[in-house]
Amino acid sequence: MQNKFRLIPSTLTKAACIALLTSLSQPGAHAAVIGGVNLGGLTDNLFVFVNGSEDANWQGASKGFVGDVSVKGTAAFRTSGTVPYAGTVYTDGPSLGAWQNIVNANVGQASASLNQVARLNGLSASLTSAFTQINALPASPGFSSTLSTSLNGLNTQNGIAETFVINVTSGLSVSSQINITGDASDAFILRWDTDANGANGYQGQAKFQSGGAIVPLGGLSAANFINVAGDINSSGGGSNPTANGYPQGPRFNQGTGSLINGGTDWNGGGFFTGYWLTTGDPSTGDTSPLSNAIFVGGWYSTTDKFSMTSGTSGINIVPVPEPQAVTLLLAGLGVLGFRRFRQKS
Repeated sequence: MQNKFRLIPSTLTKAACIALLTSLSQPGAHAAVIGGVNLGGLTDNLFVFVNGSEDANWQGASKGFVGDVSVKGTAAFRTSGTVPYAGTVYTDGPSLGAWQNIVNANVGQASASLNQVARLNGLSASLTSAFTQINALPASPGFSSTLSTSLNGLNTQNGIAETFVINVTSGLSVSSQINITGDASDAFILRWDTDANGANGYQGQAKFQSGGAIVPLGGLSAANFINVAGDINSSGGGSNPTANGYPQGPRFNQGTGSLINGGTDWNGGGFFTGYWLTTGDPSTGDTSPLSNAIFVGGWYSTTDKFSMTSGTSGINIVPVPEPQAVTLLLAGLGVLGFRRFRQKS
């Protein structure tokens, strides 16, 4: 516990404190702080799309999705086929457009919530803040320029809470399982960017295919991983990761319960483990059409064009509420000042 709090001064910025205060004020939001990065209420959602103005295509055939989805009302909603879905779709607009068909087709397990301006504004601010925080972090020693597959076998399990900031600059196309072992209190922040320079956007395309995945082992779960990237892509094949209780399909209770109505278990694909924050291609803002992409955690994006088709599905993994979030906030604002204030009151 001491080590975790020792890291606070170098990881929690004034901007993060302000963003945390904002996120704590949002009804129903749980402010997730992972590795010193405040994600606000983003992790309460499977997907957050703050643009999608060119194309927002969410269609079947899909094995199913579990988790809330928040999307700006400016999105160009499009869908077709069968999309098994359990959750609530939030928008700041007066209508979900074509996505209302997804809600209507999943009676009893899906709903829509319109005109949620404060929610979407808050999530947009949290996403912008998260990118800023992550770009400002120095790479951990030995991880300034890393081949993705070289992370296979990484073991940080030592009983000490640690944060690892990793620049993945090569091997952005992953078709094998990358096994990482660590403590439940560890955090991994992976920046998928060929030139390791977030100031000019995230270069290269992170693509998972043929069963490729980051597989959390030891005390880790998807909730220990944050990824930032520009364009992402995927394709099918291979098999599901099975180690450490990795979710196997669109099931309730964070992947451990029963299948949602209409859902079926996954059968390979490209697995995006953890919380993925993306911008789309840095030059166009577009995201490549996704085929058999499996999200285990969440995807939060500023992209203006995306298409989830052909077997793409996912499940939201919500971090266990951390009582240290308030302690982190107080540390960032100045614990001593807070204590003096309490003594006077």
